[in-house]
Amino acid sequence: MEYKYTSKENYEDFACGRVIYHVGGEPTFPVRLTLELFERCLQYSHKKTDLIVYDCCCGGAYMLTILGLLKGSSIAGLYGSDVDTQSLKLAKDNLGLLSQEGIAKRRRELENLYKTYGKASHMEALQSLNRIEALVTKEIKTFIFHQNVFEMNDLAFTPDIIITDVPYGNLAEWSEGSGGVNQMLDALSKVCTNDTILCCICMDKKQKIHIDKFERLERQQIGKRKFEIYKLNK
Repeated sequence: MEYKYTSKENYEDFACGRVIYHVGGEPTFPVRLTLELFERCLQYSHKKTDLIVYDCCCGGAYMLTILGLLKGSSIAGLYGSDVDTQSLKLAKDNLGLLSQEGIAKRRRELENLYKTYGKASHMEALQSLNRIEALVTKEIKTFIFHQNVFEMNDLAFTPDIIITDVPYGNLAEWSEGSGGVNQMLDALSKVCTNDTILCCICMDKKQKIHIDKFERLERQQIGKRKFEIYKLNK
């Protein structure tokens, strides 16, 4: 895939488990690809600033945290939901890193680890934290909540962009319901407006989308995955 909007850089500061919290079994998503997909969705959105971004299968909110840190200037709110309550605890910790309070908490944890074990990796994490802290320059509203995406009928906010990594493979799978991505899209159609960009559904290439409520704007394959960008049919 050609990267149109995101240059190849060193994103090691954002590696899972370094500063951003991670537990085994939680899927992650490449940083550069996250940024590229967000920028591609932005091209289709009439709204360019003060965006409300929602991940309906957020897991540990890794994608949302990356967007908050690296695309925060155009984002007003980050919302995430998941059916897994353990993942939601991790998501809250990660989105906490978008605040000075959360940064201070993480600094104390890493300093204690370095004092206890004296590992170079902990010192490197503290150095990464200093660089990440410099990115936290504005307040972004964050909210994490429990939601079965198949049962979605209403939201307390209006999403401008919905971006999610659809469960697949060995690391994650649908926890409830059996309709997969098409049932998810049907549910999301109830909370989208005509201006919402249903952003970058990322999935196993074998997962097929067949739903007439949305117009497909773009589709690309990336190795074993693909992404598709949609908006509601008018």
